[in-house]
Formats: sequence, C-alpha cells, structure tokens
Amino acid sequence: MRELLKVENLSVTFSSYHGEVRAVRGVSFTINEGETLAMVGESGCGKSVTAKAIMRLLDRSAARVSQDSLVEYRGKNLLTLPRRQLNQIRGK
Repeated sequence: MRELLKVENLSVTFSSYHGEVRAVRGVSFTINEGETLAMVGESGCGKSVTAKAIMRLLDRSAARVSQDSLVEYRGKNLLTLPRRQLNQIRGK
C-alpha cells in the first residue's frame, strides 16, 4: 500500500493574554491509500485544530505549528508547500 498522509510530531500553540496555550502536542499517524482514520475524543481535545493544521487553515496570527512538525501528502510537505500548490491539493 502507498502512503497517502503522514503526520509526525504535530504540535500547535495559540497565543493568548495568559501566555501560550498548547492545543495539540506530538500527534503522529500515517494513512495509507484505501485506509480510513477516525479521530475520536471529547470536546476541546484538539480534533478540529489537528485537521485545520494539516490543511493549513489556522489563522497564522493566532496559531503556530511547531518547526519540527511534519505533514506529508503523497510525499509533499504541506507545511512548506507554496499556497498555489497547496490550493491545487485542497481544491476549491
């Protein structure tokens, strides 16, 4: 099976008036073609932040993805991909 999505050590922090809030810490998983992944957890545990970070949909003025985080889709690093190429992957 070919690797479709690889997430390694995904960490996201938000700046607040009270300092930094660590919303997602060290999330790692791999999804191969033909597989499905379900993220399950209680409200506020970071499911949506994880998904938005993978797709680079978080507001960069408020959220920061750690430098050592890696998100690869079919071998392309989504965290460093130019916006135009990212939009081709995400679609309209």
